[in-house]
Amino acid sequence: MNNTFNIHRFGWYARVEFRENWKAYALFPLVILVIQLGAIYQLCGPLRDYAYYKQLTGYMLRPYPSLLFSAGITLWLVGSFSFRYLATPQKSLFALTLPVSAFERFCFAWIVTVPVSLLLVYLFWHFSWGIATPIIKVIYPKAFVEYNKYYGVGIYSSVFIFVYTAAFMLGAVVFGRFSLLKTLSFVLGISVVLYFIKLNLLQILIPDTTKMFFSPAPYWGTFLNIETASGLNLWPRSTMQLPYFVWWVYCLPMVLWVITFLKLKEKEI
Repeated sequence: MNNTFNIHRFGWYARVEFRENWKAYALFPLVILVIQLGAIYQLCGPLRDYAYYKQLTGYMLRPYPSLLFSAGITLWLVGSFSFRYLATPQKSLFALTLPVSAFERFCFAWIVTVPVSLLLVYLFWHFSWGIATPIIKVIYPKAFVEYNKYYGVGIYSSVFIFVYTAAFMLGAVVFGRFSLLKTLSFVLGISVVLYFIKLNLLQILIPDTTKMFFSPAPYWGTFLNIETASGLNLWPRSTMQLPYFVWWVYCLPMVLWVITFLKLKEKEI
């Protein structure tokens, strides 16, 4: 079958998939809720210290990092399940008998992983904080929740969601069984290797360095703070910051999605 997209055929395939795997997909909203409740409990940790709480004049709770964290974890899990399920030998063989293209199967898994999961995460995040906020204010009158500022949530944070999710999608197709753990180990290993390569390269290029600070995350590559032996504190700016930003935020997720589709198509051959 040609890699075309037909909305009626896609809708039929989506109904079949949900009917066969509704129990597994129903677990993911529960995972989102558990993550949110855990994040709220963790954020209120300092308030449970009575001696510390008595000294406070006010305490601000910042909910947006919990939205970012739960979105990342949920999309990794859903992506690993959806694409691992599509890439199993039994599923690939069964797909050959279905009147549906590989592109439609990929689109179904992608829609479930990215837009549907993001929407569910936001709804459950809003629901859980909407219930928790008045309870927190009753138990801890000095606490208040700040919804007006996106503390800790920058544009580069989208890498945590989209690039890593695309990596888990690809890992699910390539690694197969235990793909979540294998992909996580691979991503962490690559990050550590890149960190030490960058560290050694900068020490060679700038030998007069006593201290050097930069993010271990490769997508924060333009952040650098250097302290020299003469006492200078330098914050060099990269002229490649915009291309670096465009690559990590916009290009790399799409590249990984295309590779995932091609690898998924290979499984059917």
